[in-house]
Amino acid sequence: MNIHFEKGLQLENAKLICQWSNALGESFQKQWMGPKISYPLIAQSLQKMEGIFSIFVGEEFVGIIQKIKLEDKNLHIGRFLIAPQKQGKGIGRKALQGFVQEMFENEEIESISLTVFESNQIARDLYHKEGFEIVQTIEVPERKYIMRKFR
Repeated sequence: MNIHFEKGLQLENAKLICQWSNALGESFQKQWMGPKISYPLIAQSLQKMEGIFSIFVGEEFVGIIQKIKLEDKNLHIGRFLIAPQKQGKGIGRKALQGFVQEMFENEEIESISLTVFESNQIARDLYHKEGFEIVQTIEVPERKYIMRKFR
C-alpha cells in the first residue's frame, strides 16, 4: 500500500472532507474537528488551517491529518480523518505510522501527542496499538484523553 502525504489541501479534496464529515453529523464533526469549527463544515474552513496534510493511497485522496502545534519538543497532531468507505482496511493505521515516522525525522521532535474522546473506542485502540499512551484525562465538557508517543 503506497501511502504518501502532501502538504495542503486542494479545493476538490476539501469538499470531499466536508461531504464525509457533514454526512456523519454535528457530534461527529465536534469529535474530530473540535468545538471551534462551526457546523456544517465548509471547504474554506479547512483550507484556512495551517499544518494540514492530504493523505493519498497511490493517486487516490483518502483523508487528512494536521500538525497542530510544536511545543517543548512535542508535536501535537489531530484532525485525522480517513474516508468512511476506506475505513477498516488498514489505511488509517498505515497513514498514522507513516505520518509519525515522517514527523520523527525532525530531530527537534521527541514526542507526538493527540487528543481522543473516550467514546471513540476504535481510534483509541488504534492509537494504543501504535504506541500512544494516555498521559492526561480531561473530564469537561466530555471525557477525552491526551495520548503521547515518544521517539
